Amino acid sequence: MFLGKLERIKTKIKSIMNSAASYFVGRVEVNPLEHTLVRDEHTISLQPKFIELLCYLAEQQPELLTRQQIIDHVWDGNNYVGEKALTNAIWHLRKALKELDSDQEFIETVRKSGYRLLVAPVFAEQQDTVFLQISSRNIKQLGLFIGFVLSIVFAWLLWPEPQQKVYQQPELITQYPGRELFPSVSNDGRYLVYSWRQMDRKIDLYRKDLQQPDLKHTKITHSPGSESRSVWAHDDSKLYYYRRLSSRCEVLSVNMNDFAIEKHGECSNSSNDVAVSPDGKLLAYVGVDPENTTRGVYIKQLDLNEPARRIRCNNCEPGESEAIDFSPDSTRLAISRNLANGNEDIFIYDIQSKTEQRVVTGLPDIRGLAWQPDAEKIVFSAIKHGNRHGFELDLTSNHKTNLNVEGFSYPAFDRAGNLYYHDWKIDTSIMRLELDSDVAASPFPLIQSDFNFRYPDYSQAADKLTFISNESGFDEVWTSSLDGTQRKQLTQLKFHARNPIWSPDGKKIAFTANNGQESRLYVLDALTSQLKQIKTELNYYGKARWSQDGSALYSASVGDIYRIEIESGIATRITRGAHAIEVKENQLIVYKEGKGLWQVSIDGELIDEQPLIKNLKLANSTGWHVTEQGIYYFKVRGHDYRLSYYDFANNQDKDVLRVPERAFSRSRGMSFVPSKQWLLFTGYESPQVDIKRMRKDYE
Repeated sequence: MFLGKLERIKTKIKSIMNSAASYFVGRVEVNPLEHTLVRDEHTISLQPKFIELLCYLAEQQPELLTRQQIIDHVWDGNNYVGEKALTNAIWHLRKALKELDSDQEFIETVRKSGYRLLVAPVFAEQQDTVFLQISSRNIKQLGLFIGFVLSIVFAWLLWPEPQQKVYQQPELITQYPGRELFPSVSNDGRYLVYSWRQMDRKIDLYRKDLQQPDLKHTKITHSPGSESRSVWAHDDSKLYYYRRLSSRCEVLSVNMNDFAIEKHGECSNSSNDVAVSPDGKLLAYVGVDPENTTRGVYIKQLDLNEPARRIRCNNCEPGESEAIDFSPDSTRLAISRNLANGNEDIFIYDIQSKTEQRVVTGLPDIRGLAWQPDAEKIVFSAIKHGNRHGFELDLTSNHKTNLNVEGFSYPAFDRAGNLYYHDWKIDTSIMRLELDSDVAASPFPLIQSDFNFRYPDYSQAADKLTFISNESGFDEVWTSSLDGTQRKQLTQLKFHARNPIWSPDGKKIAFTANNGQESRLYVLDALTSQLKQIKTELNYYGKARWSQDGSALYSASVGDIYRIEIESGIATRITRGAHAIEVKENQLIVYKEGKGLWQVSIDGELIDEQPLIKNLKLANSTGWHVTEQGIYYFKVRGHDYRLSYYDFANNQDKDVLRVPERAFSRSRGMSFVPSKQWLLFTGYESPQVDIKRMRKDYE
């Protein structure tokens, strides 16, 4: 511990020494000790952090420095402060330097990469020691400054390290058939509430007595709807939760004494969350209203008989809110939000000032978060390369710790700081369903191992499969023969690839990917593995589909369908929609959220649209596949999972197969093998999920 502190101090003192000397950038003199920029008789004073930033850029010139490198060096890795402070510092430096020399550009911004100093720093003489450039007045100032630093250093060395919280090994709390999800612990620590999902049964909330764990759990809700995501009132008198019934979603509370139900708001049928402030005054939930169909956060004062209000924000990035929790002092909210670029980031929202700070970025999917009851720390679940992992983020230092718990999902704390979560470790395989079997067939694993296989697509021209696998440790594009043998990894991007689709001639594969900063669209040569990124003005790419001639791709971005020319990258908007497949040249079938499947014909600039299956509600916008005879699609109604088929010949749809809940993934691909009459899709193995607890401990 002592040596670690000493090493950090040595690094800091070295940085101070190296930045003590005055130097020139162009015709502007930089004086680090006086925090000034000087040209002739004109002097501009700046904040010390601004000068420290400039010195770091000068020290590394001509290197391009990422925002994270700069924040780590100048703000000691505190992203919570550094994200906004860096942007502000760059603006002030540019303004001051421009004022002193308007003809010179000093700092370059490389979009989504970082910053570099364009002008090499020049010292008066290339002397052996930097102190030769320091004036006598500066030496005196430096002596006083170093004396001050040393006094702080010794005080810091003598100050004890704060006790760091850790967690004991996970212990099993529930183990019922099916899936126990979304744990919520009463404030007195006695009861655990969760949503229990069993095969072919309604989804209800259940309560387990943690003080008498051998007692059978009891059912709390008894409605025909599906209940989930609950939170206790401050005094444990009520339980707030979501209920989905048909196409409706409501935010409700149940009185734990007389079981009376009260409605508080509306929500969407997508992911939602609910939270109560530690002081018991505020209810927050993710919801929608008639004027705002995008999921946002609503706050209701529980002591007033007034409707909930959607939070407003002076600097918020737009997107779909998903997970929320209050800070221990009830003044802030941690919010995860799905953004237009495909990432899900975490923000800290200040309720009083209506501003927010981004604290976590670059993750494709977050599955729940929770704020520690006695610290400036949050824990969250993130999906990385097919698996769920737990992380703890210190908001003061911005230090992120991997909890090393695979399957960690939707965390919740009790007041003592013990951590609960549901353990989601369900492998995925590529499944095949024989459609022409004389005997009713069940899906059968085609590719199955200890790794995850997802997003299957079959090419009749190549007679091969392509899919995504995490066998290498990352989500990469692979191919195999139809029987699953001769597997070959085609990409080594080392970030999240998705949705591979064969070209009509079976020579290329289009897929989407996210590198933690942006959504990307690629075309891959299946023979040579040569990779081409398709660059357009779009910020996000949904699952792509090939044009019949192989010259373009169709992809959805922010609710619109675009045709993207592969050679030029020109993206042309076609219509509103969530996913499109070109069945004949310039003839599309488009899925429109809430409106079903539509036929869209393109004749130059003329677009003709006709309903094909009106008001069809798919389980996922990409969960369907077109054959010459009809359309196969996933249909989910609560715990009822079915594979259905629409016949072009008679314009009728029918159910092909009913499967256990979660037997297939709604969003991870569907493909058809004409020669064998097989339908391929991503299936889940053994959908058993239990709740676990990690007790609070101290080192």
